[in-house]
Amino acid sequence: MLTDIFKFYLQGLFMAIAFVIFAVIFWIAYRALKLKDKTIKERQNTLYDGIMMALISIPILSFAFMAIVLMIRS
Repeated sequence: MLTDIFKFYLQGLFMAIAFVIFAVIFWIAYRALKLKDKTIKERQNTLYDGIMMALISIPILSFAFMAIVLMIRS
């Protein structure tokens, strides 16, 4: 039982990591194409913001994706 829950959590974690990396890359590419950041410092801050958003949202989204996987599998 515990191993099944852990397996579902790991699946949700990997799905959340993939989703967040895709979203951050899309967000940074959008900002680069629209020339939102003029200086190197602004570009660096954008990168740091993307990393911080990813680190904060991955654990939260992993539980959401785990719930979706559980609902699909049951």
